[in-house]
Amino acid sequence: MLVLDDVRPRIKRVFPAFPIEQTIYVQRCGEVVEIDDADGRAQLLLELLDGTRTLVEVQRELAETFPDSSLEDVRTTVQQLDQAGLIEDGAAAVPLDAYAQERWKRDLGFYEIYADLATSKYELQRRLRQCRVALLGLGGVGSHLLYDLMGMGVEDLRVVDFDTVELSNLNRQILYSEADIGRRKTEAATERVRGFNSRARIEARPLRLASPEDVRAVADGRDVVIAAVDQPKMQVANWVNEGCVAAGATLLTGGVDLQRSFFYTVIPGQTGCVECWRSGAEADPVSTAISAEMERIEARRPGERFGQDLAAFGPLVTAQTACLVNELVRVATGIAPPVAAGRMMELRFEDFTLREAERWERMPGCRVCGVD
Repeated sequence: MLVLDDVRPRIKRVFPAFPIEQTIYVQRCGEVVEIDDADGRAQLLLELLDGTRTLVEVQRELAETFPDSSLEDVRTTVQQLDQAGLIEDGAAAVPLDAYAQERWKRDLGFYEIYADLATSKYELQRRLRQCRVALLGLGGVGSHLLYDLMGMGVEDLRVVDFDTVELSNLNRQILYSEADIGRRKTEAATERVRGFNSRARIEARPLRLASPEDVRAVADGRDVVIAAVDQPKMQVANWVNEGCVAAGATLLTGGVDLQRSFFYTVIPGQTGCVECWRSGAEADPVSTAISAEMERIEARRPGERFGQDLAAFGPLVTAQTACLVNELVRVATGIAPPVAAGRMMELRFEDFTLREAERWERMPGCRVCGVD
């Protein structure tokens, strides 16, 4: 439980304050918070909230100029500032060494926005750092994700891919170069990022996923699984869903489909899963018939590529990566609810607007996730 008298409140440095004509304007993200200050009391209080003083010390110094300022008044104001997201604890523990503080200085600046007197920006970075992630697929989306995860400070990562680098990959798969053509993606990718983040623990598994059991084996012991795999097209989403639910790992997944990117999140025990989604969706006879025919084709010709697999536009791959990384940060740190929990979000090239495409609930009696 937070005890206010133990903290040393500090106005967040990411939100500069400007005293102008008896009003203090605090500049936030695209908005300004106004604080009336007819007598200068608020300005002095904000100056005293610099992270070096306890509330008792703040009240004592404030009372030298404004004798009627009580400790209870200061507590109430600090609570209001905390609820408004404007202050943090300047005396919060720092569970990061000097290297980590410098390496992720800009991320810490971002987390400062969401910090409060109870939870520091350092704690938020620590949560992400300790999140155990499995990344399935090191293709277009996966190769971007791997760089971003390493750049953000994820330090426990398991990567899975069976493929080798091809020339046609290089329009979007940023981890590889022409010199890597023919190499295993797991080998080339981990070699590249180990030099980018030497502290990360990367376990590479050159594996072709072929069943829910395969997925469960790589999802076991992971907090989050990010699936960026698309083969075999008609089965892999089911395998990933079942494997992650069985392992109790949160699943972030989606794909790039011609002119759009899309993603969704499955949290075992909280949201519906892919099977819930399909069971609850109204049957479209045309879509059902097309899917059945695609399944027959794929059964006859394993690895068959369909029309929508022949386009992979780099900017949509990058957008997909951004959506998944943002979702991971929400899940791992708790700074905000997941955007795509139990629903599919999509972004189309035509207008680049993120919108909800479908939504589903957890289905009682679902054969995959069930309801406890």
